[in-house]
Amino acid sequence: MLTASDTIDLHFLRSLLDEGHRVALFIRHSERPAISPDDKEFGQTLGLTPRGIELARNAGRHFAGVRNAVFYASPMNRCRLTARHFAEGMGLAQPTVTDAEPLGVRGFYYEDPYAVQDSMRRQGYMAYMQDYLTHGTAPHSMPIGPATDQMAAWLQRHAAALLNVFVSHDIFIASFLTALNLRTYTAENWVGFLHGAALIQEPGEEWLCRACVPDLAEGRAPAPFVH
Repeated sequence: MLTASDTIDLHFLRSLLDEGHRVALFIRHSERPAISPDDKEFGQTLGLTPRGIELARNAGRHFAGVRNAVFYASPMNRCRLTARHFAEGMGLAQPTVTDAEPLGVRGFYYEDPYAVQDSMRRQGYMAYMQDYLTHGTAPHSMPIGPATDQMAAWLQRHAAALLNVFVSHDIFIASFLTALNLRTYTAENWVGFLHGAALIQEPGEEWLCRACVPDLAEGRAPAPFVH
């Protein structure tokens, strides 16, 4: 997979779709309520805030009229809901959203998700993530390089439609883009809601990955980390 250092937005992606490119959009879920630090299930049942619902629908409106689309989500409720509201914005009333473990805590980046959570509680979420993103290793996590290679290969294998929407979590988006040398993340400049990566394939060509935000004008403002 090739990479390009420029960041693009959903408006630009729509123009590529209209030209016949295939797109795999690997994004963080939309805005959710805060997760309790004592929640041992990673906020499994948390939904989206009203603003989060509207953000997801607005993102989907960029792709209104696209019918050749599939939706995959981490099994967490907030990811499923993001995919559904994104599809609603596209004008798809009853989309099929497929649960995908590789997009969640039992995916390629964690060796033991519950042990990772314990380490994060002891060390601090952002301290743990900074170690992982800087050094490529952390207790109970898989090495970031090979995990990202597996994630990229999985996304490409499952991108069978013209538009493929994969909804995941900030930690995996940050790991993916950091390992590809496309972004550098800190607590003050973290992964925004609905930010992520766009894998783009021109017919007959190799996949190309860029960082992607919903809107470039709004995406220039840093997104602080919120647990």
